[in-house]
Amino acid sequence: MADDLKKIKTSAFSRAFSVAKMAVSGTVKSQWIKFTESGDTENSERWKAFLLEQAQTITAELGQLKGSLMKAGQIVSLYGERLLPKEINDVFKKLQSQSPALVWTEVERLLQNELGPEKYSQLEIDPAPVGSASLGQVHRAVEKSTGRVLALKLKYPGVEAAIESDLKILKRVLTTAGLIPRNLDLSIIFEEAHKMLSQELNYKREGELLSEYRNFLKDDSCFVVPAPIPEYSTANLLAMTFEDGVRIDDPQVESLSQERKNRLALNFFDLFMQEVTVFGKVQTDPHFGNYLIRLDPEGKNDQWVLFDFGALRDLEAEFLEPYLVMLRASFRQDRAATHRALVELGLLASFEETEYAKALIALCFLVTEPVLCEGAYDWAGSDLPERAIVKARPYMFDKNVRLPPPQMLSLDRKVGGVFTVMVKLRAKVHTKPIVEKYLFSGEAQ
Repeated sequence: MADDLKKIKTSAFSRAFSVAKMAVSGTVKSQWIKFTESGDTENSERWKAFLLEQAQTITAELGQLKGSLMKAGQIVSLYGERLLPKEINDVFKKLQSQSPALVWTEVERLLQNELGPEKYSQLEIDPAPVGSASLGQVHRAVEKSTGRVLALKLKYPGVEAAIESDLKILKRVLTTAGLIPRNLDLSIIFEEAHKMLSQELNYKREGELLSEYRNFLKDDSCFVVPAPIPEYSTANLLAMTFEDGVRIDDPQVESLSQERKNRLALNFFDLFMQEVTVFGKVQTDPHFGNYLIRLDPEGKNDQWVLFDFGALRDLEAEFLEPYLVMLRASFRQDRAATHRALVELGLLASFEETEYAKALIALCFLVTEPVLCEGAYDWAGSDLPERAIVKARPYMFDKNVRLPPPQMLSLDRKVGGVFTVMVKLRAKVHTKPIVEKYLFSGEAQ
């Protein structure tokens, strides 16, 4: 694939042509019949290779289409452990980090339209993007009169108009291709995708959320949040202060002392607990590109730089209250209270002691392992994710199993991201006191 795209496919014809490439419409099913007739199984190398080929065709086209189709593919990949064969999901996951940029000539035209000649002339804009994603890309700019450095987040044209049709297309491709179990209802995930897409494309709201989150952390020197710059912002362009740092996977971070890595890890974990228990808002996209680390030359106060508040999700009280009850009960390893909370959350239909209920409660207890550890937990040395998958796997495609509410899907996504960050930092930290502070504030354990 070329490094840059000349233009995004926004016309009905060009998108329909690309969708035709993805719409394998029964190809997987018909091929599976052929494979089984020749003695192949779902674990055969030929079958896996075929699935991989289908996934690569779909994701290659999603990358060209950008917008809601690509973003929906990303969202599906985040829940794919529940939905898709591993060969398919591994390729979908690449959409989280691979997004070709729009060429500068097209970006320049769009920026001039958004800013107007006068404001555009006030800025010196770097043609090379500092980041590109499925819905837009970011360019660094300098305000000529003041030297102030800005980040300009530009929305790709046409993405809003395509949300409804694109989500229907992707759902149809996944279901008619036979890549997911027939009994699985995708509606909850695609409703979540629609909500997230609509929010992430609302730049006015994102600017408001940016200010709100900055206010949450205004007295905390451990975090940096960009400030919105309204005078250069429009419905399709979000201007904010440019905040630099290095990525979490940068060699400079990897070479930090264990003490500094641990401090960064504890601050990151503390922020997550604040989001859930204090802010009632969670940044639900844990992609590494949404964080930078600003290294302190003296090594005393390395800071997290936080981005992408279009993915900030409100946790409504009717969900958050039983969710916190479940967290507290799981922390205490209280079976009865955990069971009640799971029923209230809709994950269990009744208080009956079924095998599934027992397994789900056991899974809740298992995943508290890092925060119940008395002392430092070695996140990178842990096989907890693998053990959790082994415990959950027998029920993943059971037709009687209920999918979690969308808020929990978002939180599952964030929890997985927190774990990944802790592993990447090779953290060895004691998080139990942090959990106790936020979960049981003002309450006797």
